[in-house]
Amino acid sequence: MGGALLVLWDIDQTLIKTDGVGTEAYSEAVLETIGSPWRGDMTFNGLTERAMAARVLRMHDIEPDPALLTLFLANLERSLLARAEAIKARGYALTGARAALEALGGEPGARQSVLTGNFRTVAEMKLRAFDLHSWIDFAIGAYGDDEVERNALIPHAWRRAEARYGRVYDAAQTVILGDTVRDVEAALAHGAAVVAVASGTTAAADLRDAGAEVVIADLGDTAGVLTAIGRATEAAGRSA
Repeated sequence: MGGALLVLWDIDQTLIKTDGVGTEAYSEAVLETIGSPWRGDMTFNGLTERAMAARVLRMHDIEPDPALLTLFLANLERSLLARAEAIKARGYALTGARAALEALGGEPGARQSVLTGNFRTVAEMKLRAFDLHSWIDFAIGAYGDDEVERNALIPHAWRRAEARYGRVYDAAQTVILGDTVRDVEAALAHGAAVVAVASGTTAAADLRDAGAEVVIADLGDTAGVLTAIGRATEAAGRSA
């Protein structure tokens, strides 16, 4: 692969699955915040927690004013963190996730972190639950704490990486790996490379239609993952 590379992973349905634990946490947070039973759904793939929280409150006929949204997010974060053992027991790392992280960890010049809609605390908890955290530098990631819209997250990772390592990563040296159209859109909004992984509920064809030039079925072929990253960064370089 060679050269400087900033690899930013999505978490849910790209590296791990949590088998409905998130819905349970949202249900508890809704009841705690507004006193109403859960009647929402969790079909908004790729949203940040801030965006998802606002939508969920509106599903319950509540307008998410800033004070209420802050309270709901605090309750939600606490509810998610309280389910660490449930996530570990019921969830799992997706096939090839550990091997891909380890292989990239051995690439000179590559730094790995996350670009995720999760709170930072929850992102760390989830990856620690499946022992996937060792290759991730959480200090240079971008999180649902940072922005409402996922498209605005990449600059946070760039700023943090520059502050930590004294290196400016350009768009062609930055690759997003994720399973949703929103992951693809976030990368393309900044000219970054993207490897779309069809391991979630979004079909490969839909990921291509969203603009992903490189789409893989899953992380099961480690060499294939590295090749895909190389292809994606080459494509981003041509478009720069």
